[in-house]
Amino acid sequence: MNVKFIEKKGDGEKDFSTVDEGDVVILPAFGASFEEMDLFDKKDVDVVDTTCPWVSKVWNTVDKHQKAGSTSIIHGKYAHEETVATLSFCEDYIVIKDMKEAQMVADYITKGGDKAAFLEYFKNAISEGFNPDTMLSKIGVANQTTMYKKETRAIGQLLQKAIMEKFGPQNVNEHYLEFDTICDATQERQDAVHELVENSSDLGLDFILVVGGWDSSNTAHLLEIPQHAGIRSFHINR
Repeated sequence: MNVKFIEKKGDGEKDFSTVDEGDVVILPAFGASFEEMDLFDKKDVDVVDTTCPWVSKVWNTVDKHQKAGSTSIIHGKYAHEETVATLSFCEDYIVIKDMKEAQMVADYITKGGDKAAFLEYFKNAISEGFNPDTMLSKIGVANQTTMYKKETRAIGQLLQKAIMEKFGPQNVNEHYLEFDTICDATQERQDAVHELVENSSDLGLDFILVVGGWDSSNTAHLLEIPQHAGIRSFHINR
């Protein structure tokens, strides 16, 4: 059996030159973009789809945003492969990675601001032709499934509050959509680490060890939990 991997090139784009007509292509859990699926279709390959159902749920959510005429605000990392795939199903979008960026968006919704500076800051995380003056009046929130559940909820509450302040509580449902797209498996692991952190003294822990891939967003977030709490922690990949 000859197994080949689709590698990333220096510019971050994937090298599909290894994929030949009639090959079998196995999709990873975070899925593939619309453009990549179109390429596979043109190459007439057999696709084995192992996309996580929670990722598919996010895609269905942003599709609802688009059908409702809303801009999708994605809590995630714009270069992460899952988010790249999600964005391929969006027309209008902006990606925010944390509460700081969510606050920037919320402030623009309620008070406006320097449009040029806003666009420059988010230039890699917005859809083509993005206009914050018109595209933040009706929004929907979704997330990269590996992000913090608590942070995603906090971001949703912040943006909902901004919409209420701008358009009034009675009109919030006309301007704001939100669906729960947090992966259960991700949340269970985050909750387990939080429990270890909260009970570290009683348990007499010397440190917390996180095992996972170096480039895994899930693993990185698990490690951040004890680090933010000031608890000694380490990350190994095997």
